[in-house]
Amino acid sequence: MAQVQGPRLREQRHLGLAVGDETEIRQTAQADRIILERADLSAADLSGGRLTECVLRSVTMGDADLTAASIVESSWERVNSAHLKAPRSTWRDVTLQDSRLGVAELHDAGISGLVLRGCKLDLVNLRNAVLADVLFEDCTIGELDISGARANRVRFSGCTVGTLEAREARLKDVDLRGAELQRLVGLSGLKGAVISPEQLLDLAPSLAQHLGLAVEPS
Repeated sequence: MAQVQGPRLREQRHLGLAVGDETEIRQTAQADRIILERADLSAADLSGGRLTECVLRSVTMGDADLTAASIVESSWERVNSAHLKAPRSTWRDVTLQDSRLGVAELHDAGISGLVLRGCKLDLVNLRNAVLADVLFEDCTIGELDISGARANRVRFSGCTVGTLEAREARLKDVDLRGAELQRLVGLSGLKGAVISPEQLLDLAPSLAQHLGLAVEPS
């Protein structure tokens, strides 16, 4: 049996950071080696911007626009956003911890080296995104849509996923064994994923429906 490749993640170290200025970030959509605490970036237009080696802690980002933005080697802690708009964005070596996101629009994004730990996420739209080396740990996710996405070395640990939609996804080394999956859409898109024997039993009704099988007592 081939061994599942886990995410390859870099340790985050943020030393000697300057105190960030919320107004400056709003004006320039740029930040480099700063720490921003207890700030409000709601409705900030950060589209096309770049946040590099930044720590955001207890920051509100409701309706912030991160379209085509780049978030690199950064850590977000206790970030709250009812609607995070970040299509076509780039995330590289980022940790998102103890945060609450309502709708996260990440379709067509490029994501590598991302850790989501202890987060509550209502809807995560990763349609047509490219993901590599991603870890979901102790997260509660209402709906996760990876339709059309390419995902490599993605692992779930201690997570609950209400609905996983995977139509036309292309998966390799995607480990779902640490996720409680309540509903699946697009079963054929799960080719390349790894599940546990217990999950296979739970998925039996969905598999039967997908294959058009009638299950009747003898």
